[in-house]
Amino acid sequence: MVLAQKNRETLLLYDDSWTLEHVLEGKGIEKFMLKVFICSQNYELLAQLILIQRQKQDFLIQGFSSKALIDPLLLAKDEINVLYLQFSQIKTCWQRWFDTIYPLLSKYGIRLVISFSCLHEESVLLLLRYSIDAYLLEPFDGRRLYETLCKQQHFELEQQRIQNDLDTHVTALLLKLMIPSHLNGFHYLKMACLIVVTIPTSRQIIMKNIYSMIAKRCHSTSSRVEKCIRSAIHAAPIPADYHEIFHGEATNRKVIMYVYTCLKGIS
Repeated sequence: MVLAQKNRETLLLYDDSWTLEHVLEGKGIEKFMLKVFICSQNYELLAQLILIQRQKQDFLIQGFSSKALIDPLLLAKDEINVLYLQFSQIKTCWQRWFDTIYPLLSKYGIRLVISFSCLHEESVLLLLRYSIDAYLLEPFDGRRLYETLCKQQHFELEQQRIQNDLDTHVTALLLKLMIPSHLNGFHYLKMACLIVVTIPTSRQIIMKNIYSMIAKRCHSTSSRVEKCIRSAIHAAPIPADYHEIFHGEATNRKVIMYVYTCLKGIS
């Protein structure tokens, strides 16, 4: 694709993959709240988006690729929030792409914005099957893509607000149980409660793997996590009002499920 002269000056590199450090000055990057990765062969659109980014400074194009050969794990390590994908990039292998790549994007919390050259029955079924609500119909300009990214940014901020609210509520509930907040077990227990509340899957599956999940995050062991939580609960002078709720002695599982019951309508 041939670039207009002003955009050719903006888009400094033409190779298949690059990061924005080649284009942007280092200052101010920490202000960006939404990190985006672009998979497209539309260099003109990319150049327009870079100009908008410089003007608005409320999102960051973290990287670009003219091919859809991406590694979701690397995107997650770069803290990418949104991946924009031109469907023509995967048209010949879209089924395999969505069966292998898309689940990993969801796992790492990376949202997908996809564009189509035309919206036919196959495209609509794809959107419905994978619950994709952020899509564009080509052609469109950088401003239109920016507006779509802004919607994703608002979603990110709302999710962060919800997470902060959950964190506050979980902390308050554990403090009401008089669990000592200076102990490692308190923080492990708080993490366990947040995981149980926020992950949409069977509680039995979560409870079975909760200690190993926390251990991996905290570079510890499952047995140590379980013991620290149990010690924190045993060290707590839990008010008598809660004895009936726990049907006797409070245990790790009982406390976690109590918090889950209190907060399941918030997440």
